Amino acid sequence: MRIKDKIARFRIEHSGRSVPLGVGCAWMGRGADAKGEDLLPACYECGFRYFDTSRAYGESELIVGEFVRQVPRESIFLATKANYRLTDRGREGAFEAFKRSFYESFERLKTDRIDLFQIHDTDNYAMCEYEVVPFLEDRVREGLIEYIGMGTRSLNAHENAIICGKVESALSYLNYNLQNKGAAHLIEICRQYGAAFINASVFSYGMLRLENPLEFDGDTPHFLRRHREITHQMKLLCAEMGISIFDAAVQLSLLNPYIDMTLIGIRRMGNLDDTFASMDAVIHPEQWARILKLQDEYPLMYVQDNMME
Repeated sequence: MRIKDKIARFRIEHSGRSVPLGVGCAWMGRGADAKGEDLLPACYECGFRYFDTSRAYGESELIVGEFVRQVPRESIFLATKANYRLTDRGREGAFEAFKRSFYESFERLKTDRIDLFQIHDTDNYAMCEYEVVPFLEDRVREGLIEYIGMGTRSLNAHENAIICGKVESALSYLNYNLQNKGAAHLIEICRQYGAAFINASVFSYGMLRLENPLEFDGDTPHFLRRHREITHQMKLLCAEMGISIFDAAVQLSLLNPYIDMTLIGIRRMGNLDDTFASMDAVIHPEQWARILKLQDEYPLMYVQDNMME
């Protein structure tokens, strides 16, 4: 079964609609205002069936693993990731670390099968072709995982992986939202090759919540600091039109029929109510026209291999 068809089975059912929303579990165990042991069952009770985590998210896999034990395994789509970056370890050291993380994920998630295993924050795709991808292909043949994906900032790395045909999904974060639609071309590549596109970080790491985004600085990555002006202008525009910028952020991703899943980070119980409210909020065509016009006034930002912009 194609991954796009498989993922479609795990959409949330809401108000007679099948909505491609899943839970991004990055906050579980590291900053969530409620315990993941409580949040994840609550998400499941509300209808969420797609759960994405990573070995790099602190205790997240452990918390997700406790949740996995409580529900029928076939009722959820489980995705995780392992970092593959050379840094100072060299290729051999990076590959050994990747393999350790791979097998540890099964222990931490308390499962013998992972639906989607993603190469996380790799520097480029070429460095994955000779060891990491063949390793994951062997694990597919063994039945440990069903699909191979990428989860990184680099749009070029994603495109190269999808075009090569051995990677079946692209999880892109901070590249398709109110401030930046640089992933539009990647979405089209995924559509052409039958790969799944998974969208994450539609709230830009909390940038939308700031009263004055122009002051967003400190330890913030420079690629987010460059979005301060459009975020400020977008907040002013949404306020002028009387709509919630959070509703617009969620719906922008859902409006694109070629985005197979949008991940929402759930930090507190109230986020569940907020998410459903955002799905139901009314944003009129003329309001969308003004939002899209403002986007067009700012250049798209493309992320190149080895350039984490």
